[in-house]
Amino acid sequence: MKLSKEPPTGYIDYIRKSALSVSLAVGIEAGARILEEGLKAWPDELDAAIKWIVMERKKIK
Repeated sequence: MKLSKEPPTGYIDYIRKSALSVSLAVGIEAGARILEEGLKAWPDELDAAIKWIVMERKKIK
């Protein structure tokens, strides 16, 4: 099965929100692992998602 160049609609938001929840409950390392595994096929999205997680954690804390 071949992955498309773009992730499925809503997939990025789902992964980011899941990683944010985990990073708040368990730690940033666990959230980063979820992002890495979920977005390894789309490295550009991975960088943006990591930046988003860091900003959201700062807003919440």
